[in-house]
Amino acid sequence: MHEPRLAGVAILRGWARRWAARRALARDLPWTTDEALADVGLTRREAEAEARRPFWRPGADGAA
Repeated sequence: MHEPRLAGVAILRGWARRWAARRALARDLPWTTDEALADVGLTRREAEAEARRPFWRPGADGAA
């Protein structure tokens, strides 16, 4: 039998993991080398903008 409350908990956990990953990315981006940024297709300016973006807002492409 499916328990609706458990589904809600699973959704909240997924959001928490996604937010933690976004926060970690924002924390690490300022220390990333220009070469590593180029490897993932970001300029220094884009990386700085991403680091300033609040962790609860998805990126411009809407990706997690």
